[in-house]
Amino acid sequence: MLKVTLINPSHLTRYPQPPIGLALIASVIEREGYQVTILDANAMSLHPQDINPMVTGADVIGLTAMTPTISTAMSIAHYLQQANPDLTIILGGAHATLLPNETLATTHEIDIIVRGEGEETIIELLHALEDKQPLGNISGISYRANGKVISTAARTTNIDMDSLPFPAYHLLPWRRYKPHPPHGLALPFASIVTSRGCPYHCAYCSKPVFGSKFRAQSPERVVEQVVYLQEKFGVKEVAFYDDVFTLDKKRAHAIAEAIIRKGIKIFWTCEARVNLVDKDLLSHMKRAGCYAIAYGIESASPEILKTLHKDVTLEQVEEAVRNSREACLQVIGYLMLGSPGETPETIRQTIEFAKKLKIDFAQFSVTTPFPATELYNLYMQERQNEIPWESFVYAGADSQMTPVFESTSLSRNDLKYWTRRAYREFYLRPAYLWQRLLKCTSWSEIKMNLKGFGMLLRSIVPSR
Repeated sequence: MLKVTLINPSHLTRYPQPPIGLALIASVIEREGYQVTILDANAMSLHPQDINPMVTGADVIGLTAMTPTISTAMSIAHYLQQANPDLTIILGGAHATLLPNETLATTHEIDIIVRGEGEETIIELLHALEDKQPLGNISGISYRANGKVISTAARTTNIDMDSLPFPAYHLLPWRRYKPHPPHGLALPFASIVTSRGCPYHCAYCSKPVFGSKFRAQSPERVVEQVVYLQEKFGVKEVAFYDDVFTLDKKRAHAIAEAIIRKGIKIFWTCEARVNLVDKDLLSHMKRAGCYAIAYGIESASPEILKTLHKDVTLEQVEEAVRNSREACLQVIGYLMLGSPGETPETIRQTIEFAKKLKIDFAQFSVTTPFPATELYNLYMQERQNEIPWESFVYAGADSQMTPVFESTSLSRNDLKYWTRRAYREFYLRPAYLWQRLLKCTSWSEIKMNLKGFGMLLRSIVPSR
């Protein structure tokens, strides 16, 4: 049978996270009987030219890439194809799904693109490659034939989440993954994605792979995976990286109840929207081991929130944060600087709002117009020159990337200045430092806060 190697390209990060999507594809391939390995170049700090000796014996290479890593993925494909022209190289992920024609036109080393959810597609594709069958009947792929790019019909995104195996953590260098503060209260740490699809339509978000239809694992399946990670890998903390963990409140309650009923001792965190939580749910989650919740607050300007189609109010933000604090949950706030309509005054409002909320951690990112978003279309209307894909990176904590989006009110240098200033003003207040000190009740919390302080220093010291 074919031997498959899946590769996660390097990112610019001090805190590598497990490539859950790639690990899930690996588990599906393994279940089908193929020999599969994962090479996480990100966790192992490998450059593209380092990878070829590590994939010896592979017949098929599977690469994944988001927009910031597409150039690295293309470079990996180039080196691999140079060394072994007989390799079949497949690319999946958000960027390739959005721009299959452009990607194939600019990277001749990529043979096939898998668009959208890949679990069913990859198995059909491997069977076809193994049996040397034509590819035209496989839904959800793009490839070259007779000098032209052929894109087959889109595959429907209706995979039953409970039918999928657990991600192949056993194929990952899982001890190399580092939770970034404020995560990492207990180690070893793992991240889980238990649902797909989001029905909201924020202007900065695109959903090329999983779409808008919400689909989720059953509460029983979620808890089963937590127990598996505990028993197999000794995991003590889990981050639920679902787009909106609380979108189905009944399901979130059921997950919390199952954790409590089974006596599972686990620290965990999740991401939510401020309009999709309430006091009862937050208290229930806290009793089940949740210690922190993250909200996309974005801005203190109602006009900017409206432009972003956030569909929340500042009053809802205040209520959700207040209820979370009363439930003794730490609150992480995601905030964006540089959105359309942003001015120095609205940035000051956002910084002051974050301080007023008394959230525990604030991440200030520069608004980034990713492909296929409303912001991207708005931004590109005003531009003449192309932008390197690797530039599409959030400039937030622990990084000082050059912002992509600028306006007549705020230049790139202005945005870099305001990002550093936001971090300084929020974190270097005596009131905040006292707030953190009071919450440090264990050595693990002290260590996590020290790591966070290191991230803060890297974000506020001007880059050269």
